[in-house]
Amino acid sequence: MSQQPNRYLALLRGINVGGKNIISKDALKACFEDLELGDVRTYIQSGNVLFRSGKTAVKTLTEEIETGLSERFAYNAQAVILPHRKFKSALAAAPSDWGRDDERKHNALFTLAGTTPKKVLARLPDPKPGIESVSVGPGVLFWSVDKDSIAKTTMLKVAQNSVYQQLTVRNHNTVFKLAELLEAL
Repeated sequence: MSQQPNRYLALLRGINVGGKNIISKDALKACFEDLELGDVRTYIQSGNVLFRSGKTAVKTLTEEIETGLSERFAYNAQAVILPHRKFKSALAAAPSDWGRDDERKHNALFTLAGTTPKKVLARLPDPKPGIESVSVGPGVLFWSVDKDSIAKTTMLKVAQNSVYQQLTVRNHNTVFKLAELLEAL
């Protein structure tokens, strides 16, 4: 397919997790190509898709992708679609040590449409001082925790909170690799 101008990243929620919504990378790629998206690439099995599109309306693009996935794979697809510049802005907002301290676990919690990082934080317990830290970026929460204290964290319980349904989570290694791949797309 010919190269299209705008680079995007799709972060799909809830595929290939816990044996549910199993979708192969090849099937995922084919679905995006059938939606007339260009230069489609996937990264690992957790729902990371890079692509190009001439479209600029992210809301419309998100709806088209979610509908296409839902129809093809018979599940309620949810996705965060980030233009290249927004993904870069989100990463630029990360604390300088996020993902760079091997003694800590680092996750990025991307918010789905209809919520914001501040709204998510308001529904969660406060992070435990000295053990974990959370900072807000555009459309994302950056969470870090001492690996030795992971069982003591409040943020680890996010999956038990209803707000978890409004998030898709990636670890720092995946986030950094996606940034590299998006730059090269």
